[in-house]
Amino acid sequence: MTGSNGYERVANDSGGDNITGSSVSMPFLPPSYDEAYDGSEDTRVGNANEMEQFEIDDFDVEGVQRDGFLTRASLITKKLAMGVSNSYNKVTKMIDPIYEGLSFLNMQYEKVILKVGNPLVVKRLLYVFFMVFIVFLVSHYTINEGVNGTSGGAFSSGKFYDIDILSSIIEDHIDMSNMQNHLEYFSSMPHLAGTSGDLALAKYIETYMKNNGVQTIENFELKSYTNYPRSKSFVKLSDDSFEAKLHEGDEKSIEYLSHNPNSLKTDQPIEGKMVFVNFGTEDDFQKLQEGNIDVKDCILLMRYGGGIIESNKVLMAQDKGAKAVIFISRKISIGKDDSVAEYDDVIQRENVGLSRYSSGDILTPGWSSDEGYGSKLLWMKSKTTPKIPTIPISFKDGETLIKIFNGKGIKFQEDSFSGPTDDDSKKLKIHVSNSERDTHALWNVIGTIQGREQHDKSIIIGAARDASCFGTVGSNTGSVVLLEMIKIFTTMQRKYNWTPSRTIKFISFDGTNYNLAGSTEWVEENKRILRSQAYTYIDLSDAVSGDNLSIKANPFLHQIIKDCLKNVGSKSIQSKRNSKIQHKDKTINLYELYKLQNQGSDAISNDLIEERNYIPFINILNVPSMEIKFKGTKYARHSCYDNYDNFDKAKIDPSMKKHGQLVELLSNIVLNVAEQAVIPFKFTQFVDRLFEYQVNLAKYIDEQIKKDTHPSKPQVHYDKLIKALNVLKEGATDFDNWVHSWNEFIVQSADIEPSLLAMKRWKWNDCLVEFNQHFISKDIQQARPGYLNMLFGTSFNAPVKSQDEWNWNTFPLIRDFVDKGDFGRAQFHIDELAGIIEYSAREFTAY
Repeated sequence: MTGSNGYERVANDSGGDNITGSSVSMPFLPPSYDEAYDGSEDTRVGNANEMEQFEIDDFDVEGVQRDGFLTRASLITKKLAMGVSNSYNKVTKMIDPIYEGLSFLNMQYEKVILKVGNPLVVKRLLYVFFMVFIVFLVSHYTINEGVNGTSGGAFSSGKFYDIDILSSIIEDHIDMSNMQNHLEYFSSMPHLAGTSGDLALAKYIETYMKNNGVQTIENFELKSYTNYPRSKSFVKLSDDSFEAKLHEGDEKSIEYLSHNPNSLKTDQPIEGKMVFVNFGTEDDFQKLQEGNIDVKDCILLMRYGGGIIESNKVLMAQDKGAKAVIFISRKISIGKDDSVAEYDDVIQRENVGLSRYSSGDILTPGWSSDEGYGSKLLWMKSKTTPKIPTIPISFKDGETLIKIFNGKGIKFQEDSFSGPTDDDSKKLKIHVSNSERDTHALWNVIGTIQGREQHDKSIIIGAARDASCFGTVGSNTGSVVLLEMIKIFTTMQRKYNWTPSRTIKFISFDGTNYNLAGSTEWVEENKRILRSQAYTYIDLSDAVSGDNLSIKANPFLHQIIKDCLKNVGSKSIQSKRNSKIQHKDKTINLYELYKLQNQGSDAISNDLIEERNYIPFINILNVPSMEIKFKGTKYARHSCYDNYDNFDKAKIDPSMKKHGQLVELLSNIVLNVAEQAVIPFKFTQFVDRLFEYQVNLAKYIDEQIKKDTHPSKPQVHYDKLIKALNVLKEGATDFDNWVHSWNEFIVQSADIEPSLLAMKRWKWNDCLVEFNQHFISKDIQQARPGYLNMLFGTSFNAPVKSQDEWNWNTFPLIRDFVDKGDFGRAQFHIDELAGIIEYSAREFTAY
């Protein structure tokens, strides 16, 4: 039914349609605020609050008890609700004056807005100004008092982190006792590559990474050639009057047996005249030749050392027709002060795979062994394998054999004589019995802290894990430093919610004693990715073996190393009493210590030429690398005498302070290299070093030309190379100027970086990595497939350690041809390198 106002009334409960006559019809007017309405228009009854109170209080108790628990709960809930409602009414009356005041202020605000202009536009502008002010306050106080600042485009998370504050956590979390426990535990078991002890430590390191919060962990299993000694080997005189003891101490388990990793085994015993060739250098062989001592078909006695890598000695011996090589180990003094003991029964197990041709699996030189048997060469087809058998003996047994010559033959130092070759009574009989594994499992453990901004750029910290026996100094000192650094950086993540700008990788490498198999095979397997991503490598081999601070690094890294040296051993943000170094009652930092030990010079060498895991990173990838360690004590390298007891007796690092200082220094370097917004490569200093290396190369070539016997002396020109370096110098100056301008802008803008500027900075970082890749040779017919770097890398004839004036880790291809006397090819490659440098400079500055 429709009323006079045109709206349809809702029917009453009785179903009647007489609206005016029904006592339950809808009220025409609403009730007043404080009075109830009885249903008619004129009758008002009682007080509303009183009625509501009555309806809740005056309920039928007996009925409620009959109806049960739910009914009682319903009524009690209604009562509580009414109580809250009454309280709310009272509070509302109290707030009313405040509300009226705010309403008055709002009215005045609206009047002002109307006078200025369009109220909607003005309000929006005021809101924008207010929000900008809030953002400024937050960013300002975060930058100055917190760990991170803000940036419009600097990082994916919009943060710049305060490196100084982050670095303050490092020393406070270095645990000397924890490192000592790790060193003792790792040294408690032999861990030859590919054995159960090696796998146990790999699993331990993997678990340690997990427990410390490393989220990305990979156990990279590779298949590489390995061989292991058997007790059936022997070295003895043909008349059986003497036999060498081919094990250390009284033990005859595999780790104590005499063995050269990657050595050739003999199916049957070999017999031949023995000749002592001193250290087996070219000069030693030349001396024998001048004395009419022919080593063909002889078994050569050869000392370890002499500045020549052992595999190169074996190559020279086999080229001269020798039947076999017996290496004589060094004798070792262990202890300090008055408690020094000398051991002459040490047996050193040195690799004889030809690492200067190609590191890694000796049956897959230049490519990854991951493909298994199908990609492997036969032993005699590979240029990396030795073609004559080798085996080491102790110093004691070596001296016994040398004395048999009784002063006959060519004299070397220390009253040692080569022996005659016309005496058939001086014959040796040897048998090398090896157990071979063409594709044996080795394990690299890789932990990754993913970068937040340029996560595709990586700094890599690597440590050798495997050892010839217990490996306390040789591998374990580096491993414990690696683990402590992992703990430091994961602690930073937890404490500051920090993620590095670029990715950090921690790698425990296996197979180091087998021609650097673990690191090389990983590099060869991932070289395409690593060439675009890896920009720094830090090696931790034999990290602590003495008191002398040794630093070798690519010139890109020299300045950042010097800066970080100054912050270790002296006061930084927080007091660093525990890391101070006492020298003649004077507290000095590591920078001052380094200068003191180097006659006042802070120059850093680039001669990374030893058989270490940085070899594939430099020579295959041209990744700027460094090695920082304490050395100086002669330890029983690759021997079971390299154990924790002897480490303790020698007092190499009794308090583990040098380990702690190394962890602090390297952690600061990693933090800066991974976190600084622009990769901290000092380009102009880099070019300055290249000019020095060019001068050094010219001097080296001049020395070799003087030795040339041709009637017309060759001439080598460097004008193109010098011109190219000048072009590179201009580009380096432009880059360093841009970095300086960027830093000034960031400081002035309170660490707020526009997105376009951030993108430009990212591109500069990409260019730095791409620059290094220009020097990787594209020649598919490499003379040495493991050495592709034309700018840096080890020449074939470089010494084991740099002990002279030559920069052996520079211009390796050119030096190789100079050493061969091929100065024409050397000139060709000098000009070729000049073209690459100039092209790289123009590509770099084109951006």
